[in-house]
Amino acid sequence: MNLPTLKHNCLMLTMTLTVGLGVFQPARASQAAMERVPVALTGPGCDSHENELSRALLALQGVNAAHFHRIPDHVLVDITVGMIVPEELVRHLNTAATSWQCRAEIMQSCITAAPVPQTRKDAP
Repeated sequence: MNLPTLKHNCLMLTMTLTVGLGVFQPARASQAAMERVPVALTGPGCDSHENELSRALLALQGVNAAHFHRIPDHVLVDITVGMIVPEELVRHLNTAATSWQCRAEIMQSCITAAPVPQTRKDAP
């Protein structure tokens, strides 16, 4: 085997391994963890300033998307975990919306833990 052919074969093997490792990495290794943060919006200025609120959110590093109208009076914010924390986006929204009388806060839970009261029909 001559030297140019050997170099060519080594180069081809190196390129094949490089491409193969890049293509066949597990999905978790190549993607950052995402989280959806539900933010409640209260006040008369929230609805009329949705575009400004969206721009304020999307200007933050780590915010990937802002979904309005999926839940009434809320915005669902997709963030990259480790780049921004939910409290930071709420703080940024409240600063941006001060003059609009709109208030943002993280929605802790939409499910109540209280037991459903038993009615006569439900009784054994």
